[in-house]
Amino acid sequence: MKYNQNHLSLAVRLALGIGFITSAGLVQAQQASSDTSSTAQTETKPAASEAKTLKAVVVTGSLIRRVDAETASPVVTIDRAAISNAGNPTLGNVLQQMPAISGNATNTQNNSNGGGVASPLLEGGDGAARISLRGLGVNRTLVLIDGQRMANADVNMIPQNMIERVDVLAEGASTVYGSDAIGGVANFILRKDYKGAEASVNGGISSHGDGQRRGFSLTAGTTGDNFNIVGGVDYNKYDAVLATKRKYSAHQLYLSSGVAQPAGSSTIPTGKIQTPASIAANQAGTCPTQYITLASGNGSSVSDYRCDLGSPDAYNYNAYNYIQTAQQRTDAFVLGSYNLTSNLTFFFDGFFNHTQSSGQDAPAPTAAGVHNDGWYVSKDNPINPFGVTFGTDPANPNDPMSGYGFNTRLTGLGTRLHTYSTKNVQVNTGLRGTFGQSSWAWDASIDYGHANRLQRDYNEVNIADFQAAINSGVNIFDQANQTAALKAGVDTPVYVYTNSMKQVAVNANGELWDLPAGTMQLAVGGLYRKRTMNYTVTSDAILNLATGNCAVLQEACGSPGRGSDNVKEVYAESLIPLLSQQPWAYSLNVDLGIRTSDYSTTGTSTNKKIAVEWRPIEDLLVRGTVSEVFRAPNLDELYDGVTLVQPTLNDPCTHLSAAELAQHTAACQYVPVNWAGNSPAQVNTYYAGAHTVGATLKPERGKSIDFGLVYNPSWLEGASTSIDVWHIYLQDLLTPIAADTVVQACFNNNNSPLCPLISRFDNTTQQPGQVLVINTPVVNLGTLSTSGVDFTLNYNLPHFNLGSIDPGRFKAGLAATYLSSYKNNATPGLPGARAIDYAGTYTLQFGNITRWRSTLTLNWLKDNWSAQWQGRYINHVTNLRADVGNGNDAPMASVLYQSLQIGYAVPSIHTKFDVGVDNLSNKAPPLVYQNGGNYNVDTATYDALGRYYWARATVSF
Repeated sequence: MKYNQNHLSLAVRLALGIGFITSAGLVQAQQASSDTSSTAQTETKPAASEAKTLKAVVVTGSLIRRVDAETASPVVTIDRAAISNAGNPTLGNVLQQMPAISGNATNTQNNSNGGGVASPLLEGGDGAARISLRGLGVNRTLVLIDGQRMANADVNMIPQNMIERVDVLAEGASTVYGSDAIGGVANFILRKDYKGAEASVNGGISSHGDGQRRGFSLTAGTTGDNFNIVGGVDYNKYDAVLATKRKYSAHQLYLSSGVAQPAGSSTIPTGKIQTPASIAANQAGTCPTQYITLASGNGSSVSDYRCDLGSPDAYNYNAYNYIQTAQQRTDAFVLGSYNLTSNLTFFFDGFFNHTQSSGQDAPAPTAAGVHNDGWYVSKDNPINPFGVTFGTDPANPNDPMSGYGFNTRLTGLGTRLHTYSTKNVQVNTGLRGTFGQSSWAWDASIDYGHANRLQRDYNEVNIADFQAAINSGVNIFDQANQTAALKAGVDTPVYVYTNSMKQVAVNANGELWDLPAGTMQLAVGGLYRKRTMNYTVTSDAILNLATGNCAVLQEACGSPGRGSDNVKEVYAESLIPLLSQQPWAYSLNVDLGIRTSDYSTTGTSTNKKIAVEWRPIEDLLVRGTVSEVFRAPNLDELYDGVTLVQPTLNDPCTHLSAAELAQHTAACQYVPVNWAGNSPAQVNTYYAGAHTVGATLKPERGKSIDFGLVYNPSWLEGASTSIDVWHIYLQDLLTPIAADTVVQACFNNNNSPLCPLISRFDNTTQQPGQVLVINTPVVNLGTLSTSGVDFTLNYNLPHFNLGSIDPGRFKAGLAATYLSSYKNNATPGLPGARAIDYAGTYTLQFGNITRWRSTLTLNWLKDNWSAQWQGRYINHVTNLRADVGNGNDAPMASVLYQSLQIGYAVPSIHTKFDVGVDNLSNKAPPLVYQNGGNYNVDTATYDALGRYYWARATVSF
């Protein structure tokens, strides 16, 4: 794929135009003595006199040690003050508000939908938060701690009191960090040289009186002539909030023909029972379909039933789901170093996290049939009044009076609870030093990480016991008589996911030789890394691929998976100064990088970058980077076992005439004329890692392009602005192919290679056309191209007085991202395939890809008082194909969230008190209807709880 030069030139002109407009605006601001203020997110360039005394360090986005505040890499920094002012004890909730983060990030609010999924990236409810830069997904954003990888990229497990700042680089960085750094990196920089102690307690509650959180942290450290050490503990706990506690999520909402209406599951406590047409026709009102449901009595007589009414009879499963999961975290960390000699230092960074969380689902839905949950009700059962077999009796599989559908919900068993206990350990230790009195520094490190997630699913029905209960006379048609017998046959499947990372790395960094414009620098290094994963499932939940079920209910079925890989990498980066102190070239540097990665699973990949830093004048930096990026398949994508997933399918084969069906014979095989669609709309799909199904994968590949300006006007002290135009494009995407993608591709082309992935019930069954299963393994398929503009404007106002009144100090900051395109071709090269631009849309596949996101932050400080106001803007999006009635799109409105924080310090007792309000105006999230999971909202983007109050007290010693 080639980059569209017209779009690039347009973006460059836009960048230059905004840069000059910004400069003019700053002049006017100075002349008018504006009270606009700013938060520092782009550091102001140090004066030349200061630079001489600064220590060179390795900066995020480069291997070179430097003193420059700005480089070719557009890094946005969130410092401790910004993290503290947010008032939220979990880092994920703080970072996910950045404008560069969008799409399907994992949020702590996400509810669980049950067991069986090996990959933690496909689960909800485990309390994790993961980052999706540029909307490219959590797999394409690399999370680092002091430049080192984490075994588990859950940023919520990082204790806040261990972090000095967070550097976020939103551009491809494969030459610096290797695989996964496509959308960029989030680098958590640790606290060092800390002396003293600090204790903090915090709490919060929503304006609805729920969602309470509470926590504490303790940090202590000391520094000597040859050592420093800092350690701490951290604890926070969140209460669960039921979906029914908010009006927008009290019921599952479906948009049909432009009208939003409460709906839910067709699996209902009184049963959705398929009967012969002769029986259904005799029910009151003459049933329009063959489905009936219990109306009165115990169900032993046909007269006890009435027509199933569809939506009016639907079951409200939202009544049991959480919009915030119950969770608690306990953390401990130790960071330290010891100078063994004047040029040799030992260092150790380690931390431990234990996260406990739980998600909840409605009582178990279940369906008769070999390819459903595997149970049946014989026509000879004395309580069965219909004379047909629901499901299939294995003793008489060819009985023409069998195979009828029977869906019910086992409310007598109570809710299904999914608990998670996740333990994480991360250690980075080694030696660093210098080569004598030279400029060269080196380090050798061992990085080890281990994560273990244990999941238990409570109140899952054991099918064998359930069948035995039915055969022994338990009345499956009458919920009131089920409870006691069924509770004796309940299982608790257990799923354990473990992964580990072991890495050894050696690096060196120093000066090569002097050039007329400065000293040429070089950084080199190499590493070896091994990753392992193991996923186990108790025997009662192992999926039977032939039937699509297991010993418990189908939704809890899974498969074990296990695998490992290793990579050997060598890399180098050189900074070459070309010009200095010349007319229109205050400085001109070129940064060259290369990295070769040899994976045991996918072979060798070499990626290069070139970056240019040009200062035509001292105050203005013009920067640009072109880099190759790649992502090797992770262990889940390679080795996940086959798992049953049940997405909602927008089936294109519904309501078609005979002539229309004849044009789509492959996709719509066995579909009847004017077929109403799958019932329920959820279909069975088989997700699997590539190696599990005998396939191979190759890395994703692409390029990342960034061009930008940074302006720090010397005539306006404290001001800084930047603008960056970026473009990332990828091919050979690693993705679990979506059911919608498979069906739509086959619908558009009868000869599509994806058609064999679809299986429907044939004409010999009672449900012809209904989807039996769609295979959706991880594949290399598709291209993705996204581009946009980032803009920051920051201003620390000079201190001033209003007569005899000192109003304090002010600063302000604006950060904004405009997404100009987000084009995905799901099936390139196939007939009918085309790139779809998802910019400005919401979909289940990519999440919220809004065009504009921004934050405006105002800070004030006076004596012992401080305050912060922040506004976070999310532009409107279009919810694609949201209307289940006509397939039309639906609008989702723009949202402006406001938060306020006020602090007061009491020096006499070394204490500071902070109070705050999030979502000040109590904005409800825009609805995404049935596309939003179980609560009608995109929790990766929008606030689900409403107005939230918090308070914190911090004591320093």
